[in-house]
Amino acid sequence: MTTRGAGIPDEADVVVVGAGLAGLMAGRVALRAGLAPVVLEARGRVGGRVVSEPSGHGSCVVEMGGQWLAGRNKRARALAASAGIELFETYSQGNDLLEVSGEVRRQRRKVPPLRPAALLDVGLARFRLDREARRVPAAAPWDAAQAEKWSRMTVGAWLDRAVHTTEGRSVLRTAIATVWGAEPHQLTMLQALAHIGAAGSFDATTANDLAFRVVGGAQRLSDHLATELGDRLLCDRPVTTVRDDGTGVDVEAGATRIRARRVIVAVPPALVGQIRFDPPLPAARHQAIASLPMAHVIKVAAVYDKPFWRDEGLSGRALSTQGPVTGTFDNSPPSGRPGVLVGFVPGDRARALAARPADERREKVLASFTRLFGPLAARPRQYLEKDWAAEEWTRGCYFGIATPGSLTGPIRGLREPTGRIHWAGAETALDNYGGMDGALSSGERAAGEVVTALSAVLDKLV
Repeated sequence: MTTRGAGIPDEADVVVVGAGLAGLMAGRVALRAGLAPVVLEARGRVGGRVVSEPSGHGSCVVEMGGQWLAGRNKRARALAASAGIELFETYSQGNDLLEVSGEVRRQRRKVPPLRPAALLDVGLARFRLDREARRVPAAAPWDAAQAEKWSRMTVGAWLDRAVHTTEGRSVLRTAIATVWGAEPHQLTMLQALAHIGAAGSFDATTANDLAFRVVGGAQRLSDHLATELGDRLLCDRPVTTVRDDGTGVDVEAGATRIRARRVIVAVPPALVGQIRFDPPLPAARHQAIASLPMAHVIKVAAVYDKPFWRDEGLSGRALSTQGPVTGTFDNSPPSGRPGVLVGFVPGDRARALAARPADERREKVLASFTRLFGPLAARPRQYLEKDWAAEEWTRGCYFGIATPGSLTGPIRGLREPTGRIHWAGAETALDNYGGMDGALSSGERAAGEVVTALSAVLDKLV
């Protein structure tokens, strides 16, 4: 959905930069609190890292961005319910697949089809990760007793010490890269443990967190919020300058100039550096932003007449240590037609694949699907891919990856206002980090800060 304002106001109580779920929710909360918000979006659409593409099969869409809701995602589920948007369970019937040690193995029930020594190795590693994660507060991981140690140690270094079999290490490295979009040696233990703790367990990061989907596509949630904002939402307006003169804030987006009492910046940290701030942001803020480079994920999808893998007793879920696609899921609509396989190419594999020509990328992805699901996978009616690192107004996915030492340092202040500038976005919500629920909660928080600040000013005047 593209929403363009019919008239551009000169003034607003608050300007929100970015119309992803965080910015849209911030605008909605401000509007419902009686303020006059304006939301400026660089793209010609709303939704940010949530986007649904046409499938070429009636009204069915293919999810190419954020899409799954966990049972614990109360805000997103409540938003869907209030909008009359239905959810449905992610298809999970049948056997999962594991491609490891040069062969594709079926997984029956919950036990990974690994060699005995590797199975024991992986089981002990997951137990230890779950145990340590219970000691890390998800909303304030820097308060953990071993926060400094875990903040400077990478998951890759931990795996090298804790996992002894080649097969077990290969599976865990692949699973971690698929879940976080970064290689284990790029991910700190503290960030990983906070994520695992918020999900409930290591297994939940790859299973329970993917429990539900939105009928008609997750972008419907963004469109619903955008509709409520109406002409207060302006697309195709990339913000270039935010100037706080001590009495208010001037926001420039090309020819658009708006005077505001407060500003909420709700874009990924990697994009904040493209905005000129006057006066310049404090050094601590720059350090926090620089400490959160985005992960790199290419999301791919293949559309078929039907989900043929179901006829073979397969769930569509697979983990491949060979790649380039390392994780797959059945992404078909509730009716089961058409059949949609979705896959993820993360980290180093994404960077290598992105460097290849489009036809070669397609060939390599379909080769992955074919090894896993057979020759029918080689002939989709439609193929789609989304390299989020190449997206001008995102520059990566799924979320920011904290550099070693930063989660106990500069990132602690990521949510704190800078003068009249407030901060939202999925990276500022550590208890639901990087997800749709985290984005929504961050928008609520930032808008609440603005409402409180402006109410305090009004109380002084009265």
